[in-house]
Formats: sequence, structure tokens, C-alpha cells
Amino acid sequence: MASENVQKKEKCKKCGSENIIMVEYSHDSPEYYDGVSEIQCKDCGARFGRWSERELKEGEVEKRFG
Repeated sequence: MASENVQKKEKCKKCGSENIIMVEYSHDSPEYYDGVSEIQCKDCGARFGRWSERELKEGEVEKRFG
């Protein structure tokens, strides 16, 4: 039996939309990390931290490594 490499598409944890973007903070941010720090839904506007996986409030940023 051949194994299949099926990659799941990331979805919004709030509305289930696949219309999301991965956000990398700028170099001058105190929480800068060389990679994605949060996931933002373009449909409902929800933002989720990469490490904490919790919804971020307006103006809140994901702490580096959660």
C-alpha cells in the first residue's frame, strides 16, 4: 500500500475559513521571531497566537515562544 502525503490546509479556529494569513512580526518588535508568530483570518478578523493557540485581543501580540 502506497502512503500518501496529505497536507491539511490551516483553518480559522473561530469561523473555519481557509482565508487566513500567517503574520511575522517586524525586526524592531520586542516579540520578533524569524518566522510566523500569529495566524489571522481575513474573513472574521480573528487572530491566534502560534504557540499559545489562543485568540489575541486587539493590540495584543503573541509572546515569543508562547
